[in-house]
Amino acid sequence: MHHDPTGYAVQRDHVARYFYWTHILAILLMGIWFFGIGLVVAVLYAVTLGTWLPQRQATALRYWLDGSTLRADSGVYFLKRKAIPLDRVTDVVLSQGPLLRWCGLWSLQIQTAGMGGQSVAEVTLYGLERPEEVRDELLRARDQAARRATA
Repeated sequence: MHHDPTGYAVQRDHVARYFYWTHILAILLMGIWFFGIGLVVAVLYAVTLGTWLPQRQATALRYWLDGSTLRADSGVYFLKRKAIPLDRVTDVVLSQGPLLRWCGLWSLQIQTAGMGGQSVAEVTLYGLERPEEVRDELLRARDQAARRATA
């Protein structure tokens, strides 16, 4: 699979739109619990941080395969750098809810052994340009890593 030198290609504009609307919806839903203040906060967010933060979050995303390790960087204020050994990956799930579909995106959820038996993703990759190809490449790399670990 061909990907750019910095990792897997990400549809950053689409991801920024997705992050923007998830922020707005989260603010509105939380605001309902606090006497309707969510509408005011959502409008304030939309005209202040909402024009900047989602774009910065999308720009910060970086995913790449480093030998038998999947690496994922994210974050604006709090940086997160994940390194996931592929021989620990138990499932790779493509997912698309209504908001992701509206933004023209898929999420690729990477689940690993050792998460306490829960089916919670160790990391979620948003906005990959060719999500099915990336999934297939990761599954092949995982199988190779598992064969090397048992050899």
